[in-house]
Amino acid sequence: MRNISQENIRRIAVPIPPPAEAAEILRRVSEALAAAGDTLAVLDAEAEDAARLKQSILKAAFEGRLLPQDEGDEPARALLARLAAPALAKRATSKRARTARA
Repeated sequence: MRNISQENIRRIAVPIPPPAEAAEILRRVSEALAAAGDTLAVLDAEAEDAARLKQSILKAAFEGRLLPQDEGDEPARALLARLAAPALAKRATSKRARTARA
């Protein structure tokens, strides 16, 4: 800026706290920064625990261990085989038809 010279800057009074007060400010800021660092470390550890817990819950869900199983329910393997059977039969039929035409 054109109107600010070094002389103008030299005339600005900058208050400086007494050494004892500056030391206390430094101590308090250091304590606050250390506490913030500790808090971040705890939050990181908790986030890792939450991610592991989420994975174990998903694994248990896909294994069917979250709820008691109803004995009357068809096992997943049997259900999948039953659902896949029509598609497999259709493929086999169309394959035979192609072989017969050739």
